[in-house]
Amino acid sequence: MRAYFAVVDEVGQDPAADLKRLKTVATSTQLSAVQTLLRRQHEKGQRQTGAMAISELTVQSVNLDNSDPSVGKVPTVVLDVCWDVSKVDVLDESGVSIVSPDRPDTGWTRYTVANYKYAADPAGGWRVATGQDLKRTPCASS
Repeated sequence: MRAYFAVVDEVGQDPAADLKRLKTVATSTQLSAVQTLLRRQHEKGQRQTGAMAISELTVQSVNLDNSDPSVGKVPTVVLDVCWDVSKVDVLDESGVSIVSPDRPDTGWTRYTVANYKYAADPAGGWRVATGQDLKRTPCASS
């Protein structure tokens, strides 16, 4: 998860960054979602400053079934992550913040991390596949 947030931050901070870098940390619907978000920001000349942090991380489940990768039966880990964006800003092309003053600094997302290359790369093939925001009490800022 830390690698995922680091790459998303780096690509968000550099409007000239290659969105293909996101494939090193994301796959499936999460890859599409983050590529779309960052492509739109880049097209508008927007860039991120600062970095997201993980305040809390809880493993909800681990399933190492790799019985049929061709149909998506791959090892997965489900994680609840409380992220902190208190040090993150998004600036428009003239350098003015476009972040709402009402934006919460923290929130929870349930991520599924999958390894479609488990047989060949059991340690390094993990990618964030999905993310769904959770309605939970905010965690403390990091």
